[in-house]
Amino acid sequence: MMARHTRYIISLLTLLVLFLYSCKKETGSTTVKAPENFSEVFDQFWNNMNKRYVFWKEERTDWDEVHRKYKPLFDALDFHDAGDLKRSVQYFREMTANLMDGHYYIKFTHPTLQDSSVYPSQERKRRSPWYHNPYNYSKVVRYKLDPNYNVGVDNSTSVTLGTIRQHILYFSCSYFYLYDAYTSSRSNNVKPVLDLFFNELAKSPSPYKGVIIDLRGNGGGDISDLNFLMGRLTATPIAFGSTRYKTGAGRLEYTPWINSFITPLKGSKGVDIPVIALADNFSASLAESVTMAIQEMPNGKFIGESTWGANGPYASNEALYNAGPFELNGFMKVQTASAAFRNMNGSISESVGIVPDLLVPFDPIAMQDGRDPILEAALLQFE
Repeated sequence: MMARHTRYIISLLTLLVLFLYSCKKETGSTTVKAPENFSEVFDQFWNNMNKRYVFWKEERTDWDEVHRKYKPLFDALDFHDAGDLKRSVQYFREMTANLMDGHYYIKFTHPTLQDSSVYPSQERKRRSPWYHNPYNYSKVVRYKLDPNYNVGVDNSTSVTLGTIRQHILYFSCSYFYLYDAYTSSRSNNVKPVLDLFFNELAKSPSPYKGVIIDLRGNGGGDISDLNFLMGRLTATPIAFGSTRYKTGAGRLEYTPWINSFITPLKGSKGVDIPVIALADNFSASLAESVTMAIQEMPNGKFIGESTWGANGPYASNEALYNAGPFELNGFMKVQTASAAFRNMNGSISESVGIVPDLLVPFDPIAMQDGRDPILEAALLQFE
């Protein structure tokens, strides 16, 4: 579920924040000699986590206790035994089960384990009482839109633009690869839909009572989209949180917290009508950044469920940073955040998710009946 790169901000450090702000499920590769036994597997994994994981200051997992307990268990495994290889996956699952990083994901590349993976945040969510399967809201939403709504589809995203009751502007996207589609030389019908949307946003005075940006099910995407979209909704910079980086290999070597901003695009007059973000439990990473930015707008609000909780910026090229993803050559690739992120109130919502201004739980019965309680709650804001 996740993304890419950058451009927007006020200082070089803040620009770096945004460069990192991404979430694409693939890792770079600062590789070392391939491990030849499970003792080397454990040492390489533990040491990389010790150096490259960004949440140790907040993390409840005792990493030293993990070493004490699991080092002898790995030493006892046979690297050439299929049963022990499978057993190691279970050990990795236990070791990482409570890590707070919402991006954290292990993909095993060893030939015997290529069907295995470890995804702690997903496993936790599946055990939670509010868990529900992902839902394709467009099946219901499109019945609520006025006739002649527009749909655009590209390789990486789909977008929908329309009006509701003629006076509410509605926009949704499945993933944040809008800038990529908009500037691409390949043929796609996302760009004309985006042009229509941007033109409607720029109308002054606005013919609409408000704007709904539907990010439900959006798993994130390219950091370029953050300012590409939000920079058209504001005429002044918006601080929406702050980011912290590792400064070295020490477990607790961090930079100070650095503010992250949305910067208006050149010529943007912003919008002075209400802007409502819709998000759900599967809105993650960059979708959460957009949601937080909308919350910080004076005319913004977030309605729906708490989000996934993968707020820490993720950059796929770990060689450039002191933290983030790493690889055990020939055995595993580990995806983990490259920096930590906190909200404007100073709280870290990693693993917990962004809390909505108006909580509306997912209602499968209502959805089966053709109703959308989250969208309905948003529409009530304009009455």
